[in-house]
Amino acid sequence: MSFSSDVKTELNAIKIKSNCCKKAYLFGAMLFAEDNNGTITLTLTDDSSVEQVCYFLKTIYKITPEIKNIKRGCYSASVLTFESPRISEFLAFSDAFSQEGNASAYLSCKECNITFIRGVFAARGSISDPHKSYSLEIQAPNEARALLISNIIESMGLIAPSKTSRNGKTGLFYRNESAIEDFLTACGANNTLFVLLNSQIEKDIRNLENRATNCVAKNILKTVEAIQQQITAIEKLKENGFLEDLSREILVTAELRLEYPEATLSELAELHNPPISKSGLSHRLSKIAEEAKKRKLI
Repeated sequence: MSFSSDVKTELNAIKIKSNCCKKAYLFGAMLFAEDNNGTITLTLTDDSSVEQVCYFLKTIYKITPEIKNIKRGCYSASVLTFESPRISEFLAFSDAFSQEGNASAYLSCKECNITFIRGVFAARGSISDPHKSYSLEIQAPNEARALLISNIIESMGLIAPSKTSRNGKTGLFYRNESAIEDFLTACGANNTLFVLLNSQIEKDIRNLENRATNCVAKNILKTVEAIQQQITAIEKLKENGFLEDLSREILVTAELRLEYPEATLSELAELHNPPISKSGLSHRLSKIAEEAKKRKLI
């Protein structure tokens, strides 16, 4: 089962008590139906959505649709066929919807807007697995129906989804994590919302771990490079007979560095007899580098 199917199952499990809200759910789902001279066909790919639509058709309009199951490879769907003057009327209204349109004749209360959008998502909504990406899409049959959906979403106090046109259809989509979370909250998909939030927490933790790891790796690389530069300077001075010109204290430090090439500054400072401070060690190593540069050996 896909992540989208899980979300639809959760939304369809929410109890809808009033008849006006049940009708609103049906109208939302029917936005993706086709009306051929009064014969309405609706294709659904989710079992819970098929069950919900059939139940509401029967309880509200006393309609039992004919159901034809289709399976082609990994694709499976159920095609519902029935007749309903009221739904045909709604489809005609949705196809003529404009920016000045008003759906109050079909959506009686504030809760109707929510159940309408649940029906929309149940019929043609898709959402990506948040562990992979953030994307929520609704593929509307045409521009007018997409506008109707967008207007209802905005009436719920949500940000209007972005639009894209493809093959004569209008897609509505969210790519923003916060917008998707707001949409799911408004629709009542609380379990899915928790999955998204947990996924984001996991990503944040991984990002912090990666940044910490990268920081440690960079520090190690800098330390290794610094030690290699110190060793190179000492070896060049030694090869050219200049090492013995250094003071006795610096010469001791140079010999210890060659003897313990992997020692950190703290460890190298402790190896001196008596031990010296890190700042004192850094001063001696700087003198070695300056001497090598002065003689143009590095």
